[in-house]
Amino acid sequence: MIDPKFEIDKEAFDKCVAFAQASVDSSADKYARRKQFNTAKIMDDIRNGKLAEEFVYRKLVPQFPDLSQPDYSIYEKKQKSWDPDLKDPKIPLRIAVKSQDIKSEILYGRSWVFQYGNGGKFDCDTGIFKEQDENHYVCLVSMNIPKRAGELRAIVKIKWLHENNLFQPMKRLNLQGNKLAVYYEDLEKFSDQLWQL
Repeated sequence: MIDPKFEIDKEAFDKCVAFAQASVDSSADKYARRKQFNTAKIMDDIRNGKLAEEFVYRKLVPQFPDLSQPDYSIYEKKQKSWDPDLKDPKIPLRIAVKSQDIKSEILYGRSWVFQYGNGGKFDCDTGIFKEQDENHYVCLVSMNIPKRAGELRAIVKIKWLHENNLFQPMKRLNLQGNKLAVYYEDLEKFSDQLWQL
């Protein structure tokens, strides 16, 4: 099994900060539709998500040498998609990467958020909620930005999350309806099944 812990080097951190700063303008209205208006938090979320992708890639590429690298392109609103973060079309393998920072963990418990949509008004991650692909996984990552560290908590099949009813309502009331979360306390009941790749 891979070592799940990682340290965030300055080069990766600075690169992901720059990516977040460049991305936030093209994503602000998307976040507003999801009832998220704090631009600084949006930028932190984008940075953390890209950092998680970077380090999941680094952990997995020795085992999957054809895995796609994290995408640092800046897309306009109409170009954005729900394509998985990391892919190896030869296997085929698709990996969504979800991150949570320590600040959020302290407030809401260790958990990872998914864009459910719940109707046409909100975006929906169709790969997570509309498709049933045996080769689609999600890697759940805990981040501690102040300590520049992180840890992979699980790599599980999306289908497995559905089969075990692990998508739950959000604890934050204003985000209920368009988002669902996977809570680590629920995952711990399946501790021998959290590394499925």
